Amino acid sequence: MKADTISTLVSREILRTANARNQANLADTLKEFSSGRLADVGKTLGGRVGGVLDMRHIVGDLEGLTSTNAVVEQRMKFLQSAFGAMRDLGQTFSESTLGIYKAGGDRGLLVADAKSRMETLSDVLRTSSNGVYAFSGLNISVPPVDDYLSEPPSPARTAVISTFTAAFGFPPDDPQAVTITPAQMTAYIDGPFAALFEEPQWSANFSHATDEVMRDRISQHEEINTSSTANDRGIRQLYFALTLAIDGGTENLNAETFSVLAARIANTSSEGGYSVVATQARVGVAQERLAQANERIAIEKQALEGRIGKLEGVDPFEVADRLSALTARIEASYKITARMQQLTLLNYL
Repeated sequence: MKADTISTLVSREILRTANARNQANLADTLKEFSSGRLADVGKTLGGRVGGVLDMRHIVGDLEGLTSTNAVVEQRMKFLQSAFGAMRDLGQTFSESTLGIYKAGGDRGLLVADAKSRMETLSDVLRTSSNGVYAFSGLNISVPPVDDYLSEPPSPARTAVISTFTAAFGFPPDDPQAVTITPAQMTAYIDGPFAALFEEPQWSANFSHATDEVMRDRISQHEEINTSSTANDRGIRQLYFALTLAIDGGTENLNAETFSVLAARIANTSSEGGYSVVATQARVGVAQERLAQANERIAIEKQALEGRIGKLEGVDPFEVADRLSALTARIEASYKITARMQQLTLLNYL
């Protein structure tokens, strides 16, 4: 009679291998359950994985554009707000100047009003948006203008006072300004004073901005201007009007000459406000293009993510069923293993 060999080694090895396989499947299934994607995209999709990677690369580019467009949108909103403030400044200062002139009011009030508005204009232009000076053209790290009313006097104010003194032989605050005739004032305003707001003197004394402005890519095939410049005609006109009121001899001129000065201040201030509106409209067009680009990006991104989801995605109900089955299988395997570990030769027989 031949006795059979009795061993649990083979049974245990079979269970160990099955447990390892089930544990690996469980890990993959848990990953799919939590992410909603295939655990091993390359293994499952094979040759189609290249197309998925290409689509994911495009989605990444679109997400990058979405992020940069958000910064651009904030800058454009700032520009709109700034141009709105400058438009209102030009119109209201024109009205204020005419009001004081017609009422024969205190000219000191006109000078004080001009200084207050100059500070406002300077603050608007010198404000940065996300670290970018939006009115500096390409010199985005440098404020576009200096504070005109700073102490010691800014280069711009020094140039204005020097120009007045060279033209009349005394500074703007000298009582001798009463001797200036209307014809002399007109010649001064149209000649040396106006030249201060044209090149090369404008850039030499007033502006640190470039004429060229920033451009940003807002979609895969589209760019727009995303900053402005203090060299804009409307801004120069506002500076023209305000500096003429502050340092044009306003408080000491005779009545006839003051009428020439006041008319020029009011007209130029109003023109500056209207010129700013034209620039503001161009910013509005750029904002609309940005909004349309964002809509197209969102649609394209959604479509690509849908296609990727169809290839990489898993059925959550099927995964849940598979997870339940694997869990039950592993628990059963553990129970069998525990029983086998308790076996003795006597129990086995």
